[in-house]
Amino acid sequence: MSLRLKIILVFVLCIILTFSPLLFILETKVKALNMEQLEHQTLQLIDSKSIEIGSWLNQRISEIRIIHEYVSTNEFNLMASRLYLTRLNKVLSKQYGNLNETFAIGALDGYGWINDNITIHVSNRDYFNKVMSSDVEYVISKPLVSKSDNTPIFIICYPIINDKNKKIGFINGAVNLEKISEIASSIDVYNGFSWIMNKDMDIYSISKDILTNKYISAEELNKIIKKSKEINSGTISLKNIYNKDATLFFSSIPYTEDWILCTIIENNYIHAQTNNIINLVIILGIILLFFSILLAIIISGTLVKPIYKLKNHMVEVSNGNLDSYYETKNNDEISILGKVFNQMLMDIKKLINQVYKVQTQKRNAELRVLQSQINPHFLYNTLDTIQWKALEYKAFDVADMINSLSIFFRISLSDGKEFITISDEIEHVRNYLEIQKTRYKDKISYSINLNESISQNLVPKMIIQPLVENSIYHGLKLKKQKGIININVLSENDYIIIEVIDNGIGMDHKMLATTKDNLYNSIESEHYGLYNINERLKLTFKDKYNIDIDSEFGKGTKVLLKIPKISEGFQCLE
Repeated sequence: MSLRLKIILVFVLCIILTFSPLLFILETKVKALNMEQLEHQTLQLIDSKSIEIGSWLNQRISEIRIIHEYVSTNEFNLMASRLYLTRLNKVLSKQYGNLNETFAIGALDGYGWINDNITIHVSNRDYFNKVMSSDVEYVISKPLVSKSDNTPIFIICYPIINDKNKKIGFINGAVNLEKISEIASSIDVYNGFSWIMNKDMDIYSISKDILTNKYISAEELNKIIKKSKEINSGTISLKNIYNKDATLFFSSIPYTEDWILCTIIENNYIHAQTNNIINLVIILGIILLFFSILLAIIISGTLVKPIYKLKNHMVEVSNGNLDSYYETKNNDEISILGKVFNQMLMDIKKLINQVYKVQTQKRNAELRVLQSQINPHFLYNTLDTIQWKALEYKAFDVADMINSLSIFFRISLSDGKEFITISDEIEHVRNYLEIQKTRYKDKISYSINLNESISQNLVPKMIIQPLVENSIYHGLKLKKQKGIININVLSENDYIIIEVIDNGIGMDHKMLATTKDNLYNSIESEHYGLYNINERLKLTFKDKYNIDIDSEFGKGTKVLLKIPKISEGFQCLE
């Protein structure tokens, strides 16, 4: 997976992780809380509507009470009551919804008068028998069909009780069910449907067939009846006729014996507001997701482009192009990486040049060694022969010089060994100095101070003689007075200290600085012996050695070598 794709995925995941908990909270916590609040508010509304319906019925009952208190009615004077009821029918017909038979008055036998054209006989009606046989103030009947116009009605039956507290007749008030239907249909809550029924499942505000075919099944109606017998108002979760989740709100209607106001609402409508918020969040999330992807593509391009560029430069370098530098324009992290990459390239090129130079120097040194190699036995035998001839002619100085030269060569060759003991190295220098003393007669003298405790320690061979040679040719040879060379070999912790001190002409500050700089940068100069020692020690000990030069013009020079103590089996660090 590419880096750019990873950045885009991170942006997308951030958006998803931001909106997922929000959607979860909206769907679970907020939706449940909102549902609880809406149920509470809706139930309060249904309760208020049931009270409103009860109040409306109470008004009708109060009107019948007034009729009951009319003197002619109380004395059951039918002739006088007829005129009174006729006027009331005209005045109150709109409230009851019946133009022809709003009120009726009758005797204990169940026969009653509505108008001169219509009479009734209700002795076999349940509501009549109940009001006559019990102490209830009034009875509301089940839905009936009017005889005059075949419209659905219900009857409010009120007993006529005289001054002696005896029932002498009844008053009926007929209410058209359309009035109740109007009140029920005026309830507009979340596109729900409302109706009125009693606990015997008699429907007052709509046809039962229509209700069970369009809104709710008879089985669910039974659940409502069962629940309403337990509490006066509440909610029931159920399925509507279309098998959709719905909530039913019910409330008992006051001033009735068992009427219930019911409202069924699909949950989709109840949750519409919350669902709209959720949909809005989803749409907003999709929009933000789209813009985040677009932004991720743009940002990832600005981030990945310099990385790809740096990668291409690295590939070129891996293919051998060491001049493939990264161009940096900014100061961000990638630009810093580019600068470090460029520095690495320069360091690599520098190291390659150094290695090439070292290898060249090694090859030259090997060539010089090969060129200088001669047959050791032939050389030693020849020198011995010359020495014997010198002794034969009593040339003792010549014999001593030949002996020193023979020992000098033996130690120089050392059977090809790279490291020799300090005592052998000192012996090698002593023979060299003896030869030089013979050559320069009494112009050179020397002293050697060796710490015997380190005489058997190993050192790279021929590291002191070149220093002595430099002292003679660059210091003492040019001096008119007698020259002195002091050689000190000391021990200091884990190091060996070698000092070569002369009282030659020395070097001025400029020459000393140039010599030190040449040594530091491995530049070959006229002080070839010093350069040779430095390169050999560098190859042998890497950075664990030190060469220090101290010189003053006209007074002399001091060269100090500080090398680690080594033993048999030592391997070069380079």
